[in-house]
Amino acid sequence: MKYIFDLRSIPSSLLEKCGGKASSLSLMMQNLKMNIPSGYVITADAFRGGRITDEANAELGAVIAKLDRLKTYAVRSSAIGEDGAGNSFAGQYETLTDLMVPGIRDAVNTVAASAENARVENYRLQNDIASEGIGVVIQEFVKADFAGVIFTSDVMTGRDDYIIGNYVHGEGEKLVSGTENAEVFKIGALEYSYEGGAELEPFAKTLRKYSLAIRFFYGVPMDIEWCVKGRRVYILQARPITTLTRLYTRNYDVNGTRSGSKFLTKTNVGEIFMKPVSPMTFSVLEKINEFLGLPDWLDNICGQAYMNVSVMCSLMVSFGRSREKAYETVKDLVGGIPEGCEIPVSPFDKMAFRKNLLHLLFPKEKSKLTKKQKHEMVANLHIISEELIGRIKTIGSNAELMEFWDEVLQPKLNDGLASILAESGTSLVPLFSLRKKISEIAGEDMANRLLGGSLGIIECMKPTLLLEDVASGKMTREDYIRECGHRSADEMELMAPRPYEDPSFIDALLKDRAANAASLRAMQERQKTSYEEALAEFKEKYPSRRKWIDKEIGKFIRANAFREDIRSKGVRIFCVFRQYCLKAGELNGIGEDIFMLGYKEMFALLKGDKTAVSYIPARKETFAGYLSYPGFPGVIIGRFDPDKWMADPARRYDYYVSGRPSGTDSTADVKGFAGAAGIVTGKVRVINDVSRIGELNEGEILVTRATNIGWTVAFHKVSAIVTDIGAPLSHAAIVAREFGIPAVVGCSNATTVLKTGDVVTVDGEKGTVTIVSRAG
Repeated sequence: MKYIFDLRSIPSSLLEKCGGKASSLSLMMQNLKMNIPSGYVITADAFRGGRITDEANAELGAVIAKLDRLKTYAVRSSAIGEDGAGNSFAGQYETLTDLMVPGIRDAVNTVAASAENARVENYRLQNDIASEGIGVVIQEFVKADFAGVIFTSDVMTGRDDYIIGNYVHGEGEKLVSGTENAEVFKIGALEYSYEGGAELEPFAKTLRKYSLAIRFFYGVPMDIEWCVKGRRVYILQARPITTLTRLYTRNYDVNGTRSGSKFLTKTNVGEIFMKPVSPMTFSVLEKINEFLGLPDWLDNICGQAYMNVSVMCSLMVSFGRSREKAYETVKDLVGGIPEGCEIPVSPFDKMAFRKNLLHLLFPKEKSKLTKKQKHEMVANLHIISEELIGRIKTIGSNAELMEFWDEVLQPKLNDGLASILAESGTSLVPLFSLRKKISEIAGEDMANRLLGGSLGIIECMKPTLLLEDVASGKMTREDYIRECGHRSADEMELMAPRPYEDPSFIDALLKDRAANAASLRAMQERQKTSYEEALAEFKEKYPSRRKWIDKEIGKFIRANAFREDIRSKGVRIFCVFRQYCLKAGELNGIGEDIFMLGYKEMFALLKGDKTAVSYIPARKETFAGYLSYPGFPGVIIGRFDPDKWMADPARRYDYYVSGRPSGTDSTADVKGFAGAAGIVTGKVRVINDVSRIGELNEGEILVTRATNIGWTVAFHKVSAIVTDIGAPLSHAAIVAREFGIPAVVGCSNATTVLKTGDVVTVDGEKGTVTIVSRAG
């Protein structure tokens, strides 16, 4: 058995056995171009009771014989779990530096034995950490002119627009031990700048380059040890900043605001995920972030999903846009900013994004389907999904299920994504730009009339419109289930049952529909007529723009249809993956607890690694706590502590800005985005969970946090819609426009200011909700 490896060539399968420090050094050596002192690691398997084993000691002798006796070396700990995201163990183990070659063997045993000292044991007890073994690093020692530490983010606030550090003259141990006062410096991360001692300034640009490269490589805020010798900068160690850890894997403790200063919003994403997401769904969302090359774009606080606006703006700023223009680009998608705030922007690895984009556009493993086959696959995706679900149900072993993923599902998934993208041929830009273009030519009223009723029947409208066809006998129950049975309020949560799993779901919908005479299909036809009249009026007033308006609205219709169609097809893919998860849970005797694992952990379980199963009880406890929280604020800027927010009697639900006093929301009326034109006065019904939708009476004004496709089956009852979360491109706004239902979206505070029974006037064109009278 081999126990000692060159840091530059540790096999990936053995990284864990080498401990945190050695693993980090090895990964940087193999992937980044920077000066890192060479050396070796002795794996944790080489030690017993704080001493190196005879077999490993013999191998150590061979390594020592190869060392340069004109150089000196450092011997440091590399314990399993050390220098990780959860615990650094900084200063707990022995470190011996500037050693001549003859002293290395004794130093190795001294460092290994320090794993049993009282200091380390107390640290483990305080942090509830089990002893998992210690590796030892032997590394060339650099006799530094300067040495110090850099933090790629502020350790308290998470802001990362500056790299903050300190240094001492000579060896870095002086800084750790506190025997010499440190000099402080700051380096601009977004644009180069330097504040600090003149003696360090010649090395500041290299320190910035190395620090950002390490930050981008690991994808988390980093604590980096470095030194300067002569004219060269060396990296000695890099570990995550433990106070800025976004996710603690073992118990599913996730809070995206811990890892940086961000602008997070629930607009759009809060409509999709109305409840905390399970660990399985969270792991898939993380994969989507990785797939798109947008770190933490779909972010999370205690299971509640948020969209990270900061990472979108950081991407655009990295390519030269100003913060203001970057926000204007995405404003319709993400909603508004609290007064007096700006969007935090971070350094962004645009080179990695470019590479990722090229990989998406020109993948190495291209689909082998012809254009015709891709078209057929998209058209028959519902049939393919049903067939795959049926096959999964018959699988009888872990090996067979894993093989099915490798040989069938993974290739099908790749073909499916390639087919959907090939079919689209559609840009989503018109979603964001057309309203503004029409308004500049013909005013807001004309823009509202032209963009409402123009879409026809899109996917998110089908569950309610086709229900009328079932009621009238034009469509069979079976066809309705096949067409719409995969759509629901929690359709993107893998843990949530699908309507088609219980075919009787349609009975309650038909019963409710029979009790209400309003026809959404008739409403949609009236809205279509209004659109056609507006289009004719526009062409008459602006004859030179006739071809232009037809072309632009055509692009707008295609963009909306594609957005909704890809969502529906994505849900079908989720249905297949849900069935795969259920089968994995069944085969391994954990049932629906499978959703307490991530997808990689599930695959590991299928291959025989049950490590993650031991995490399930802690994750279930954490997840149960997440379900007990109310919905967090629609907009969050900076670090957010859910428990402190809950304890604040003056807490707000519209927004939270770190460092800003809460203050009560004394607003008498409610204002948001113009969602769908029209003015209605009526009684309010506040409903925050789709399971209570049956409480809604015909003609009432629905006030809720957000709506999604699961709510549309009740839209035939409402006279207007008001939401806390949303923007002009959100679900409520799009569907309301097509049905001619006045809507005001993204109000932030509607569900807290308004009460069931209040009488209000909703003006969907101005985006206002005015209280006429309060409930008795």
